[in-house]
Amino acid sequence: INAEYGGPMMSLLWVVSLLVLGMSQAAMIEVNPGTIDEILKKHNLVMINFSAGWCRYSQALKPVFEKAASELESTPGVALVYVDCVAHASICQNYRVNKYPTMKFIRGGELMKSEYRGQRSVEAITGHIKSLMEDPVKQLHGDTELSLAKEANKKKFVLGYFTSTNSYSYEVFKASAQVMHGQCQFYAIIGDDAKEKIDAMGKENIFLINDVDHPEKVFEGSVTDQPQLSTWVKDNCVPLVREITFENGEELTEEGLPFVILFHDPEDQDSVKLFTQKVSEQCQDQRNGVNFLHADGFKFAHPLSHLGKRTGDLPVLAIDSFKHMYLFPQFENIHRPGRLRRFVEDLHSGRLHREFHGEVFNDRKNEDSEPIPLPKDPKLAAKVIAEQQKLDRQKKDAGTAPPESVFRKLEPNKNRYSILEKDEL
Repeated sequence: INAEYGGPMMSLLWVVSLLVLGMSQAAMIEVNPGTIDEILKKHNLVMINFSAGWCRYSQALKPVFEKAASELESTPGVALVYVDCVAHASICQNYRVNKYPTMKFIRGGELMKSEYRGQRSVEAITGHIKSLMEDPVKQLHGDTELSLAKEANKKKFVLGYFTSTNSYSYEVFKASAQVMHGQCQFYAIIGDDAKEKIDAMGKENIFLINDVDHPEKVFEGSVTDQPQLSTWVKDNCVPLVREITFENGEELTEEGLPFVILFHDPEDQDSVKLFTQKVSEQCQDQRNGVNFLHADGFKFAHPLSHLGKRTGDLPVLAIDSFKHMYLFPQFENIHRPGRLRRFVEDLHSGRLHREFHGEVFNDRKNEDSEPIPLPKDPKLAAKVIAEQQKLDRQKKDAGTAPPESVFRKLEPNKNRYSILEKDEL
């Protein structure tokens, strides 16, 4: 999305559009490179159908999409847009479309993370749009309900204190919640319940709750700046390391980024914490190039077997490039300074791929002869020692070619989309 749509002016334009009622919309809008930007400016929520005339799934969807657009034409701030990817390939390339039809959402000028993957019927599409237009903010009444929310939510969430649901700050807060739909939960305490906190702070305010290091991390930016708030939420609320499941696997593969994935025993959360810590220390700037994930090694035993590993070998760390899977040599090496980052960099530099094709590198011989630095935490230190002893009893993993990607099989079904070929990383 162009940068000009992320500024405060865009925030003002589309938040105001939320407050305008009775605004009449056209039915399905066909766009080209000269008109799409104007459409995105004018609407709070845009659903884009990226299609190709030669694709039979696109042909079947178009009349359904047209009818859904007609039924939603009186819905304020909503537009259903059609892009012909044959005639306007540049638009589809900009949005990284690699299958037809693809349906994406633009909210307040920002591309939403999740595509539409529901049923291709008028009822399902209109129902999904209506659900996106609902207020996703859950209201709490006082400290008791806040305490219950903290106990119920093991993950981080965002909490705002506002004088009224009619305040502009609340509208911005709600708009950020809509943009972050499915990624972070938003709560609000309103009116008299919020008065004590607002008086103490001298203004309406927003907090990140359940953060390990900061139980109540304050948003220091402007509560009326939606792009700034959304960026803060992404940086602080969206997990650095996400869990992959069979339910979200297709969505994660569609992000198009290789997986750096930790397979672990579901009872072993220490390995997940350690992996997350090392990602945070070494790889914050790598998030746009790979997805850092963890997976239940028992449920995903099949990918493990492709790596020559079993559940008894957990935890196991690997990269899946969607062409091959590359094994991180001994999970305990994650304690070595910079080793995780180097593993990711070896993917991007092509070293892992060149090693797969037989190229020999001699610059790292005997580098693991030194003992692994033990963590300060006695529990983790004992675990490292135990794992090292187990590895010493096993044969070394050496000279084995990386197996083919397994997670590539979680990509969208070819009986539902026309898939474009993607180059190997």
